[in-house]
Amino acid sequence: MVDCQRCGSAEAYIHFGSEMEKEVLCIGCYNAMMSEVLGVKVESYPEGVSIRGGDGMVRHFSIKKRLHSGGISMVAEELKSFGYQFAVHGELECDQGQLFLQLIDKAERAMMETFIQEGKFPNGQHYYSLKKDRLIGIVESNREEDGNPVLVVDGKPYTWEEIGKMLMSYEGFQLKVEAVDISDEIEWIDEE
Repeated sequence: MVDCQRCGSAEAYIHFGSEMEKEVLCIGCYNAMMSEVLGVKVESYPEGVSIRGGDGMVRHFSIKKRLHSGGISMVAEELKSFGYQFAVHGELECDQGQLFLQLIDKAERAMMETFIQEGKFPNGQHYYSLKKDRLIGIVESNREEDGNPVLVVDGKPYTWEEIGKMLMSYEGFQLKVEAVDISDEIEWIDEE
């Protein structure tokens, strides 16, 4: 880890400035600087939260708030590799407490539905399949192994080979793939 160049915190990960004069800052120092520049007060917020998902598991998240010229972003990241991630974005003048509640609400709604189910063939071999002919995931780099991307679905990483095997039951079907910003809402139109 890199230490913050202003306060010495070990949590520095924001690279700010030009190539010639780059500072590495922690989120607190970065937000303090942006607060001064933008004239917006950073309200306090919980730095962690636990949420029970639709699968009954309690998951623990770190919360980060970041001020920038386009508004305020809040991100919840599960405290494990390849876990759930959620984000919301608000205007600079937004109610920051309400923005936090939006983030929690988004996480709770998203974790209520799981997309992949595990099964076992009569011979004991495991398989994965899509529950409702759909899935939502986040593409992440697998730096721990070969660097190839994985798709994180239901808070678990799946290789592209595993996703491909799940999709083989849809051979001959069309497939719609859409990339959506992490702070945008994804809504399904369910036909009953």
